[in-house]
Amino acid sequence: MTDHPILHGIVLSSMPMGEYDRRLSVLTKERGRISAFAKGAQRPKSALVAAAQPFVTGAFTVVEGRNSYTVIRAEVNNYFTELRSDFDRTCYGLYFCELAEFATEEYLDESETLQLLYAGLRALAKGEPEARLVRAIFEVKIAYTRGEGPQVNECVRCRDHKGPFVFHVPSGGCLCGKCAGELFDEAGRKAYELRTQAVASGYFNLDDSTWYALRIIASTQPSKLFSFSVSPEVLAELRAVTAAWYAEHVDHNFRSLEMLLTVEGETE
Repeated sequence: MTDHPILHGIVLSSMPMGEYDRRLSVLTKERGRISAFAKGAQRPKSALVAAAQPFVTGAFTVVEGRNSYTVIRAEVNNYFTELRSDFDRTCYGLYFCELAEFATEEYLDESETLQLLYAGLRALAKGEPEARLVRAIFEVKIAYTRGEGPQVNECVRCRDHKGPFVFHVPSGGCLCGKCAGELFDEAGRKAYELRTQAVASGYFNLDDSTWYALRIIASTQPSKLFSFSVSPEVLAELRAVTAAWYAEHVDHNFRSLEMLLTVEGETE
């Protein structure tokens, strides 16, 4: 009897293929992100109906093909039903899955991103911390799992560790007062803009607690990330910095983000 690989992971997306099958994107511990077909998964009595859905976590027995895999069995350990039963949390979860799909590749070690996704979905399912903070943490941390996170511990130009710093998105993170010059603070930037008629964009003078939160996110293991809370002011700064970072450094339009922004607009 042929031994088929068993891959452990999370279903990121699922789409119909023909009348009966589904095509899955699965982030796995062993093979990174894979594409897999779940044949017959649209048939009501198929054993794969429940498993061939986003957020499902488990062990997937697969047959290897030339360009994809075929799932022949699934042992589910978490369906994340809390997310499916709540529209807002579903939107957050789908966005997290789409981010993970964008950030990962096949045959690479994506275990850190897999841990992050699982921890993020668990936090959404529990409802703690609040979803908008979970999103901010997830967005920042996944940039680090890709090796593209901001520098938050030293000046990106002179490597000064002491600070104080201004966060400059185009530069990739911290700038010290010497390197930022007159653009270090808001007053200096206003004077610069009046003198030059040029916009000094991408600068953030952050609260000390926001710097601390960013450093915690950068250095903490994914499984332990979603265990702190912040003030509304710090959350607002985290969200503003993250939005600017993605606009500058992530060249991708996320389909699920439009619906999520609508949800957040309704709940804020």
